[in-house]
Amino acid sequence: MKRILLMMLLIIVIAGCTRYYSQPGKSTADFNRDKQYCQAIAEKEAARKGTRVCDELDLCLVKLKGWTRD
Repeated sequence: MKRILLMMLLIIVIAGCTRYYSQPGKSTADFNRDKQYCQAIAEKEAARKGTRVCDELDLCLVKLKGWTRD
C-alpha cells in the first residue's frame, strides 16, 4: 500500500512540472539543446536553494534562453 501511495505522489509531482514552451524561429532541436543546458543548471540551483528542479528549469528557459511558456 505504501508503494502505491508513493508512486501516486511521484506521478502527481512529475505531472505538476509539465510545461510547454515556444520561441518564434526556433526548432525542436534548439529547444532540446537549451533544455539540456538548463537542466544541468536547474539541478545545481535546486540543490542549493532547496527548490524544485522543474521550477529552476522553467526559470532558466524563460529568463536565460528566451522561451515563452504556452
